[in-house]
Amino acid sequence: MSDVRYGVREMTAKLKAFPISATQLTVRRHSSSQSSARRALSVVAGHLWTVAPALLSMMKAPAQPAARVFRTAFVDPDVGQVQLTGLLSEVEKSETVVLIVHGLSGNAMSPYCASAANAAAQAGFSSLRLSLRGADYSGEDILHGGITQDLWAALAAPEIARYRRVLLLGYSVGGHIVLRAAIEHRDARVRAAAAICPPLDLDQATTAFDHPACAPYRRHIFQGLNTAYAVTAARGRVHVPAAVVARARSARERDSLTVVSRFRFRNVEDYYKRESVASRLCELEVPSLMVASRHDPLVPVETVVPALADASRALSVKWVEPGGHVYFPKTLDLGQPGALGLERQVLRWMVTR
Repeated sequence: MSDVRYGVREMTAKLKAFPISATQLTVRRHSSSQSSARRALSVVAGHLWTVAPALLSMMKAPAQPAARVFRTAFVDPDVGQVQLTGLLSEVEKSETVVLIVHGLSGNAMSPYCASAANAAAQAGFSSLRLSLRGADYSGEDILHGGITQDLWAALAAPEIARYRRVLLLGYSVGGHIVLRAAIEHRDARVRAAAAICPPLDLDQATTAFDHPACAPYRRHIFQGLNTAYAVTAARGRVHVPAAVVARARSARERDSLTVVSRFRFRNVEDYYKRESVASRLCELEVPSLMVASRHDPLVPVETVVPALADASRALSVKWVEPGGHVYFPKTLDLGQPGALGLERQVLRWMVTR
């Protein structure tokens, strides 16, 4: 809990407005140009750390362990049977499995999921890179930011039932889903959870994501989401035509057209309020770690800090610099013994809880 409280105090102090004396104002005028330059460089660095590693992974895929296709199915009350897929990497005699959950427009093939699976194998753990419903372009269904049902269905599958311990690791929106699952704690085998750059308040995060500065990111993410949605629409499993959804220019508009009607929320505000973990972090009992970048261009720090004020002692927070959205230096040190790097440090944190 010390990590959480320190982070909240530190970041809140930077965000709150306060009176400035004449002396302070004089000093700040002298340093304002340097401060502005540093802020500008930090913003640029956040974008570079978000974009560059993703582009590099397209040219050279990260190392990953051998895996076989995972399949399981469950019954949804509205659309019937829903099939989930993923990539299962099994380590002989391992009693621990790491369930890896991708971000909004990702799937089990996302490069950061491969990095997590590789780190799990190096630690001697099996791993399941899960594609949330429809993320594999199967047209099974669409997903939303709090859809923990998919995680519980995957953990109930026969291939996963043999494991005695489960570690949850999620990225971006997948991190939000992992934290929500940790709060629900429907499977006693879940021993720890970790969320990388998660939005905590879906309303605030969506408002920030809809800012004009995020337009390139929105276009990229919407492209993947719209492709998956069109396949689902062709199967008659959604309520709004794909052509209408493709015209949405903001995440809020898109959520109102897709998630609200499919999952029977009253409106988009009802969806964000009911599914966000922000107001429920006080209920968390499973040891959980949140790793967040101070310069994340997709999930700005000011949308995260308020939700941490009443967080449970079970949550630890690591503010990282440098780094972007879900990508960090290969030499990242979170203060854990052993090999450096985001996933290896995170896994080490989880197994020592």
